Amino acid sequence: MAQVQTISHFKVSVWCNTYNQAFYIKDTMDGFCMQQTSFPFVCLIMDDASTDGEPEIIKQYLNDHFDTEWTKETEDYHLTLVRHQENKNCYFAVYLLKYNHYSIKKPRLKYYRELTDEIDYVALCEGDDYWTDAHKLQKQADALDANPQATLVYTNFQAIDGEGNPISRPFIKDYPGRSHSGDNLPTLLRYGNYIMVLTSMYRYKVWKSESFANCSIKMDFALTLSAALMGDFIWLPEQTGCYRILESGITRTSQRRGENWLHDIYRYYAGLVMNGQCKPLSFGQRINLTTLILIRALKKKDRQLKKDTLSASKLAPLLLPVAYIKLKSERLKDRINRLNN
Repeated sequence: MAQVQTISHFKVSVWCNTYNQAFYIKDTMDGFCMQQTSFPFVCLIMDDASTDGEPEIIKQYLNDHFDTEWTKETEDYHLTLVRHQENKNCYFAVYLLKYNHYSIKKPRLKYYRELTDEIDYVALCEGDDYWTDAHKLQKQADALDANPQATLVYTNFQAIDGEGNPISRPFIKDYPGRSHSGDNLPTLLRYGNYIMVLTSMYRYKVWKSESFANCSIKMDFALTLSAALMGDFIWLPEQTGCYRILESGITRTSQRRGENWLHDIYRYYAGLVMNGQCKPLSFGQRINLTTLILIRALKKKDRQLKKDTLSASKLAPLLLPVAYIKLKSERLKDRINRLNN
């Protein structure tokens, strides 16, 4: 219990999952250490029993740049809390898991919460991405401090390949255009997730929310939708980091499974919206969101989503023809754009 009290004063916790990122993890840790803040923050780095030498790289990095505060060992992990030798506001809490949790579907979220259950904000960055703005955490914490109704703040980013070269990909080229401050729930229900993990900072209450706790799939899209159900977003247009697209990444090797998960997440949160389990909505907002969900069901040929939506609201059957017309209009615009290009 004393160890938990030792780090309860942190304002921001950075959560970093990593596995077999030996070539990239140093860039990630450099991005953490460069952060200039007026408050102490802790970076929780969780290596899921990597086999490529990443744990050794992390250990050496700690030896070179940090002083050890304390260590802890369980049957599941070895944990070390350290403080940066020069940046005194920067702490690392490094979990070296003793066996691969992902392969046996063992949750790791509880390990994070053991240490930082009283923090204000959580920022995310995976072990192959990295930050380039030394004031990212400060800017985002300031924005959330100044806007109590906001649940998430996010920024622009640069996509790069495995060698660090800037690249462009069709599935992310429109993200900046969709990004905005205010109510992001309609945009998420229309386009899916366009907010990159490495750019985000959430209020910790989003992680503890009932909507996220009851979602069976703990992906970032679920967390972002929970944040959108609870409040507004803040968009900072400057680039604060680099998102690395790797051909061998889990998104590509498990694409079909990932798409199924995203569909399941969408159905779950659409159900919450239709049943009123979200922030207060005006009549116009309910019409808009119901129409967007119906368009999604028609576009994806998702019979279950269509059935659930129609049965959840007396308004939905009246909006179904509207959804058909809007979907046809969208498809016509897409064809025209393809011909013009």
